[in-house]
Amino acid sequence: MNAPSIRRKNLVILRAGDASLHRGWIADANRDFDLFISYYGKQQGLHQADAEYYEHRPGPKWSCIADLMAEHASLIDQYDAFWFPDDDLAATTETLNRMFALFHGFGLSLAQPALTHDSYYSWDTLLQRPEYVLRHVGFVEVMAPLFDRVALKVCLKTFGESRSGWGLDLVWPKLVGKGRRDAVAILDATPVKHTRPLGGDLYKNNPELNPQRDVEKLLAQYGMESQRATSKYELHGGIARVQPSWGERLSLWLRQLNAQRRMRRTRKQSASGG
Repeated sequence: MNAPSIRRKNLVILRAGDASLHRGWIADANRDFDLFISYYGKQQGLHQADAEYYEHRPGPKWSCIADLMAEHASLIDQYDAFWFPDDDLAATTETLNRMFALFHGFGLSLAQPALTHDSYYSWDTLLQRPEYVLRHVGFVEVMAPLFDRVALKVCLKTFGESRSGWGLDLVWPKLVGKGRRDAVAILDATPVKHTRPLGGDLYKNNPELNPQRDVEKLLAQYGMESQRATSKYELHGGIARVQPSWGERLSLWLRQLNAQRRMRRTRKQSASGG
């Protein structure tokens, strides 16, 4: 493991494959973060020169990060914020520097950068809203979560509890921030582009994964089954540019209600064998 020569307060921990886009993140030497590359490919030493820390570790993202953090536990007290992005996100050094600055400036516990509108995405609520600097929400995705030190310590135990990663992003917002509704956010001012279709190398390289089983087990474990369908639509407020309108809040509430109805119908059909 290389020793960083500059003391920075932010750490990016990246599970990187052969086609990782991280070089765009570090193109500008004036960056406010160190980089730990955990390489899962087969080319010995690939990307090693790009990072302050480096290892080779095959396997799926979140269980491998759990093992990495257990082996390098001292890193948690060396940094103030920790970002765990997928390797197919396109972003500049300036964008990531601003992302960390906003995260610290607003005292957030858990966040993610918004996704550009030309991104591949799962939930449209994560796409950038340019009228906002950030939105306080009830959900961030496993694609690119950003933790402060306290939140990481609280959530770290979960990283190995879902081998596919499914369900982790539903649990984290409920564990962090000590009940603060402004502790979790989507950072609209610093969007990144998700450049590849969802799933990608994760399922190709780990065909044994069972995401549905993982999420059901995790939500049952934390008593959160009822929140599965609705957390993506929680919006508690916005910063600086505008506040969410009543119309927007009503629209999101109706989407929550419809998601709950769909979930109840699915459970009834499953129970009746339909």
